[in-house]
Amino acid sequence: MITDKQIQNAKPKKIRYNLPDYDGLFIRVNPKGTKVFFFRKGNNIFDIGSYPKWTLTKARAKRDEWMDDIKAGIDLKEEPTKGATFKTLANQWFKAKEIKWSEGTRQTNKTRLGYAIKDLGPKPIEDVTAEDILNVCRKQERRGTKEVAKRTRAIIGSVYKYNMLYDVSERVKESLEDFKSENHPHLIEKKDIKGLLHKVDNYKGSYETRMALKFLSYTFVRSRPLREAEWTEIDGDIWRVPGHKEKTKRDLLVPLSTQCQELLKEIKEINGDKKYIFNSNYRDGFLSESTLGRILTRMGYGGKHSVHGYRHMASTWLNEPEEDGGLECDEDAIEIQLSHAPKGVRGVYNKAKKLNYRTKMMQDWADWLDGL
Repeated sequence: MITDKQIQNAKPKKIRYNLPDYDGLFIRVNPKGTKVFFFRKGNNIFDIGSYPKWTLTKARAKRDEWMDDIKAGIDLKEEPTKGATFKTLANQWFKAKEIKWSEGTRQTNKTRLGYAIKDLGPKPIEDVTAEDILNVCRKQERRGTKEVAKRTRAIIGSVYKYNMLYDVSERVKESLEDFKSENHPHLIEKKDIKGLLHKVDNYKGSYETRMALKFLSYTFVRSRPLREAEWTEIDGDIWRVPGHKEKTKRDLLVPLSTQCQELLKEIKEINGDKKYIFNSNYRDGFLSESTLGRILTRMGYGGKHSVHGYRHMASTWLNEPEEDGGLECDEDAIEIQLSHAPKGVRGVYNKAKKLNYRTKMMQDWADWLDGL
């Protein structure tokens, strides 16, 4: 059981957390400081309202009212859907599910749900037709993002299923265009790589995005570790990427070349007081998932080179024989640095024995790029 004083004194943390009352009532404290009452019954969560507009006494009264309804045989999930808009029920689904997602999944689902809410939001959910949903998905297909169209359709379907409604989006499934998964676009030719580095150096937009792309070219890490890189992860000439930010869920050590260290020294003068190295100018925290890709597109690399493309680029020339202009590095060291380390005993051995080699390899790679 919680008290009003406990709620008043509850401070926001990096991750949202709940303070339980009793009989399913709890209050959620969000990272930005907002506090919201919820009622949990089984696998369902119902939004009561924000504190202090809803006091603890009022929230308990609403919880008791719903408990009485349940005892009387009233289905709480059925009644609120009558006349409710798609936006209302979609947001309820999102709030109930987001606590189980990683931050990356949360942002992705929020974006895709936003596509649906933009067109369907004001409509009572029972008035939304399969044709309406198809139109939402067709917009994504016309943008060339066929996979996003299918994912958005699935999220719309999840909203219906969560609210125990007939899923009209099922009729749309077979109407959507198929997509073929392809390698991320990437540059291979030296002259093209040189041109890319030159364009990034002379980019006149956001300082943080320019520095992030420069840092990415030297480190060729995945997007999330780069965007969410924190100053606390930098340990001298090593960047210690925690496993929860890596696709493989394994910690990754990134030896920092002298070029990377100089970049960090410069960035620290601007963002040294921030949590994230590449702090966003438009939101509170790190760069969004799409920011770097948009910058590359703006510079003329749409469909030619991507954020993930830096990894293909590095892998190609690190493996290329010296007589062909490459660096011909140890294959295991490359795979470990790409966070593709072999599993089992061999993987453990390589991770323990290759750090000195990888340190030299990363410096050679940075010098190779600068020498183009």
